[in-house]
Amino acid sequence: MAIAPLAAELPVPVFEFLERKVSVRGATHWRWKYGRPDRAFYHQSGDGGVAGFIGLMPTTLYDQGRVLRATWFCDWATGEGSVGVGLGLLRHAQKTTDLLLTLNGSLETRALLPKLRWQAIETAGVWVRPVSARALAARAAKRSHALLRRPAELALRLGERYFGVARPPAGAFTLEEVARFPESYDLVWQTRRDEFRPLMDRSSAQLNFMCVDFPEGGYRRFLLRDGGEVCGHLVLRTDLRRGQLRGRIIDLLWPRGRAGLPGWLVQEAAWLLRAAGADVLECTASVPDLERALAAARFVRRRPVVVWYNQLPEGVKPPDAWIMTFVDCDRGYR
Repeated sequence: MAIAPLAAELPVPVFEFLERKVSVRGATHWRWKYGRPDRAFYHQSGDGGVAGFIGLMPTTLYDQGRVLRATWFCDWATGEGSVGVGLGLLRHAQKTTDLLLTLNGSLETRALLPKLRWQAIETAGVWVRPVSARALAARAAKRSHALLRRPAELALRLGERYFGVARPPAGAFTLEEVARFPESYDLVWQTRRDEFRPLMDRSSAQLNFMCVDFPEGGYRRFLLRDGGEVCGHLVLRTDLRRGQLRGRIIDLLWPRGRAGLPGWLVQEAAWLLRAAGADVLECTASVPDLERALAAARFVRRRPVVVWYNQLPEGVKPPDAWIMTFVDCDRGYR
């Protein structure tokens, strides 16, 4: 057997393996995700079959004064009885980057990684806020005694106005919706990058790849303006999940020294998502200023996002010091 890079044309055996072993996404999705150099590798058997696959999403980690290659491994699968193949693919992936990470993982992955001396942190968390009667009633139905469910649902419908989302007062900051992030945004990104280090790439090219070129769509993109000057960005997404429209704050950057701005930005994002019909709002956060803004907007931290990583380069802070949002953490689920 030999390890081969995945070519942009997506060989039929690899496509069939992904659809069978990972998830049914279609060829367009897999080409978007892995149709670039050094994004995926597979074990090719002598008969032309596929014995294993590992898919990578490279990015750049900007640490204090350092620029490092960081890579999420997203899809990792093997055929029956091919554990050795999976380990070989993982070791190959580690050689392509300074830092290899993954999220949560399957039961098998979570059982195996500690044996390989990988470490896990749970600093990042998913913050959730139900904002419609439908979402609140569904939550009540799960938590109430059967005889109380109907009265609870009626009470929640009557109280929906209280649980609704108010738009924050207008001020110096505004949002401008854009179809793509312009290259000129990179000058703003470089300034924000120095304020938020350690964090991963939010250049216009990276944001457009993740949130514009994604085949399934669903994203809205905004430039944050202070008067007439662009100073940050916001990315939102809506999708259906378990019969409800989920609204997600995917990513946001702002002038970090401006007191109160994270709260305004989170509240404006929540209002935009609710106006689009969202039943429940979500945001991943890992830094105190963003967590405080979410708590003030009545979000509640529901569950951790487990980040696994192998050995860190010397002097690099572990992931619990990084700012993370869905634009980082959602890579493993696309």
